[in-house]
Amino acid sequence: MAGNDSDLEVERIMQRPPSSYGSMRSDDHEDDDDMEESAVPASEVILHMPAVTTGIRLHRPDSPETGITSITQGQQSSIHKEGTFLNHVGLEQKPAGMEEVPDIEMWKEKWRKMQQRMIAEQAPPEPEQPPLPPPEGVGLQSGIVHPSLSLPYVFKAMQECLSMLNHQELFWFKRGLCSQYKKLFEPSLLKDSDVLDVVDRMLERRSKGEAVRMAVRILQEIRKQDVADKLEHACRRVLVQYELRLCHLRRYYYLYEGTCRPGQQRFVSDVYVEPPIFIGGDQGINTEHDVHRPNFICNQGTPIRASDIFRPLEREERVRTVMMTGVPAIGLTVAAQKFIMDWTKEQTNQDFQFLFSLPGRELHLVRDGKQTFLEMLNSFYPEAKHADFLECEDCLSLFVIDAVELCNEPLNFRNNSTITDIKTPATVDALLTSLIKGSLLPHARIWITGHRAASRKVPPEYVSRYVDLKGFGDAQKDEYFTKRMKDPALGHRVLAHIKRSPALYNICQLPLLCWIVSFVFERRFHEEDYSEHPPALTAFYAQYMIVQTNRKIERYVGTGLEASRWKDCDTNFLLKMGELALRMVQEERDVFYEEEVSALDLEDVSNRGGISTEVMREAGYPRGRAFSFVHYSVQEFMAAVYTYVRFRTKGKSVFEQHIKSKMAKLLKDRPVVDLYRQAIDRALASPNGHLDLYLRFLFGFTTPGTEEHLQGYLLPHYHPEPKGMEEVLKYVKKKIKENASPDRCRNLQLCLIELEEGKKRR
Repeated sequence: MAGNDSDLEVERIMQRPPSSYGSMRSDDHEDDDDMEESAVPASEVILHMPAVTTGIRLHRPDSPETGITSITQGQQSSIHKEGTFLNHVGLEQKPAGMEEVPDIEMWKEKWRKMQQRMIAEQAPPEPEQPPLPPPEGVGLQSGIVHPSLSLPYVFKAMQECLSMLNHQELFWFKRGLCSQYKKLFEPSLLKDSDVLDVVDRMLERRSKGEAVRMAVRILQEIRKQDVADKLEHACRRVLVQYELRLCHLRRYYYLYEGTCRPGQQRFVSDVYVEPPIFIGGDQGINTEHDVHRPNFICNQGTPIRASDIFRPLEREERVRTVMMTGVPAIGLTVAAQKFIMDWTKEQTNQDFQFLFSLPGRELHLVRDGKQTFLEMLNSFYPEAKHADFLECEDCLSLFVIDAVELCNEPLNFRNNSTITDIKTPATVDALLTSLIKGSLLPHARIWITGHRAASRKVPPEYVSRYVDLKGFGDAQKDEYFTKRMKDPALGHRVLAHIKRSPALYNICQLPLLCWIVSFVFERRFHEEDYSEHPPALTAFYAQYMIVQTNRKIERYVGTGLEASRWKDCDTNFLLKMGELALRMVQEERDVFYEEEVSALDLEDVSNRGGISTEVMREAGYPRGRAFSFVHYSVQEFMAAVYTYVRFRTKGKSVFEQHIKSKMAKLLKDRPVVDLYRQAIDRALASPNGHLDLYLRFLFGFTTPGTEEHLQGYLLPHYHPEPKGMEEVLKYVKKKIKENASPDRCRNLQLCLIELEEGKKRR
């Protein structure tokens, strides 16, 4: 009975696992049905083994499932099995040669692992994680890296060349190495070193290009010119790449903000904040219906990082030519400069073996007449004089044509000859157009930056991708103001102060104005109680207008003392644009057309002036080219400039009817209250407040601190202070008491702040 009880206990505990863990088929179907009815989930089985030592036949010793199958089959007496099995009396039979389970603990461990596996299979699958974004600036192209740029190749080339030296020459080579680079090599370490050890130490302490340049220089000093020439020829690509990076470090490592003065430069990485960039399908220019109250950070197109502008999208072939556009003062040149520095420091876009920058403002400095492409490139980069390997298919290079609007070459794609060889002489214009078209260096990549209107200089069939650089969003503004300041605490104070004026914070979409604001506040915050009131606006806009005009003169006229002075044409341009802006503010519109500026140079309107830009009109639009100011607040500022300058120089108010010339001379020194009383009444009568910001700018000009910005430009150097400001203040306070609209009252209070803050800047 004891044996039968033990067998029953085993049958009760050892319930049959799911069919996937062994063959459960039996000849006795009734026994199978009984076992299925008494089965419990595997996760709930608790193992209680009897004290009887039990032997089992191990068909597959590594599989616990086979052991369970043997037990199940052992319960059916109708099946004859050889080997060890469980009989009805619980006795152990051991045929010769069969293994035995020595300990029940092994069986328990197998059963526990089986339970864990069954529970894992019954658990729901884990959700798939979204794929990680590709690394920034990595794997953009499918070009083949040339073996001469690899470390093993350079190591072997240096070893072969230095092995040509005899014992005495190798001694002098090591001695020159230690004397010229004392901080890198010690004589005691190189005294007994062989060629292999010397090369290994050189490449361990310096980059590939620098190590080769060091070796060539020492070989020339010990009068082994033939060995130096051989090493230089074998490692030409490495040397050109190294010298090219050095050239970029000298040119682009520093960023000059405003006028270039010694000691005023900043590191690009210290001040650069990447603005939003979008791949657009409309050639990077807004359509007409998108420029009403233009917001240059709107999400138009597919967002992309600056370092990935050459990365092909899904189902897209290679991207050869990229046109990056944006409004004036948006930071196109700085974006290109940061891209070049990231490549130079081997951080991104290392698929490009060589990167050459061809600034549009310097292309006209290339000598006249026909020349080869290598000769033109040598004008900018002497180290590329013998870079004929640029034609090879395994040489992936990038050419950056920055500020194409400053290029004096006509870019005549239709009539220029087509150049296919870098050694064929041609004009600079023909070389540029052939490079962009792809007949010259077809495997190279081209990046062109320019204002939106200048993008039409390159036909769209030669552009693979249009990319639009937008203005700063709120996150970029905050990062810029805190990053640019050397003192982070001061940066947070300046940012908090700027946010007190929503209008000023909004115009900081333009990186150039961000610099102006931070430049001024960084110095003004050293004064006590400077941040008592919200910041004024007018002075910053006045500086922006003057800076943009000075940049236009510097780029298109010259940098000499006489050339840098404002001419009548510069003053007339600003006043004409101000007159147009006033008319647009009164009519509550934001777009103007070619017919309205026919008396002005359209290049100044679209590119050079820096206060307006061209926008895309609908195809076949009868009114011709369409333009807008770079920001709606710039439009209202220019309207206030025209209103104030006209009144202060001629005594004429834009709100009055035409006055006869004789009477205008008598009213030349009339008090400003005559102008401001009319402007205040017009602004208060506006149902939607469209003249509020215009009125604030108008008040800002009356303060001596702000009017000084205009003297010598739009006003005479010696100009009397405005009269009648006391009456203006009284009239404003009177209107605040009388007016019931809280918005209108708040704007009048902001006008008073413009007056107060303007006095502090004097």
